Amino acid sequence: MKKLYLAFLISLLLHILLFLNYSFIKEDIEPKEKEHSEKSDIKFVKLVEDRPQQEQNIKAIETLPQIEQKSVVEKKVEQKIEKVSPKKTKEIDSPKVVTKDTNSKKQIDINNAKKVQKDILKESSTFQENTLEKFLSQKSPINQEVLNELQQLYGKEYDNFTKVQKAYLEKNLNNFQVITQRVLNRMGYPKLASKLGIGGINIIEFMFHPNGDISGLKIINSSGYTILDDYSLELIQIAYKEYPKPSEPTKLRFKVFYRNY
Repeated sequence: MKKLYLAFLISLLLHILLFLNYSFIKEDIEPKEKEHSEKSDIKFVKLVEDRPQQEQNIKAIETLPQIEQKSVVEKKVEQKIEKVSPKKTKEIDSPKVVTKDTNSKKQIDINNAKKVQKDILKESSTFQENTLEKFLSQKSPINQEVLNELQQLYGKEYDNFTKVQKAYLEKNLNNFQVITQRVLNRMGYPKLASKLGIGGINIIEFMFHPNGDISGLKIINSSGYTILDDYSLELIQIAYKEYPKPSEPTKLRFKVFYRNY
């Protein structure tokens, strides 16, 4: 009986120990499972939330180079468009084909242009001559004294002069005489004529050219003294450089006065 009682107690103790051990093991296992489940849930939630963000980031990273490349290309294209002028673009868009007909037409146009230029130059030259003649002929009312003196100097020859020549002579006759007398005063009265007390008036004549040259200088009316006549020829060769130049060759004829005071 004692043996049975002991065996019963031992078996009971073993059952208790097993039960306790099982309860402890179960307690240890349940928190771990809870922690594992919580961790797994959190990871699952993160994966679900992170995947779309990662996909969006990947798409953004993939699209950024394309956008940058497009912007760079567009900038280059815009710069080229700005550099190219409208004329060049037109030439590029519609290239011209040069043919023999076009070359011949261009040559004809050039020849016509040259002819037109020549005609214009002729017309302008004639117009300038006419305007000059009109300008010289449109003078202030004629000084009758000057006109009478010119008619006395030239006689009927004066009527054959052109309007330009007449206007030039009527305007400058007094200037010729004033300039000549001024140069005579600068040169001084002929010494021999001054000693002898000689005086007089002679008339000189020469052709005066637009470039300022003279030709055919001579005395047409003597003062009666060769000293004064020769001195007048020397005097005119100096004084003519100060005379106003004519627009066309003109015969000058005027008086030189010698007065011994």
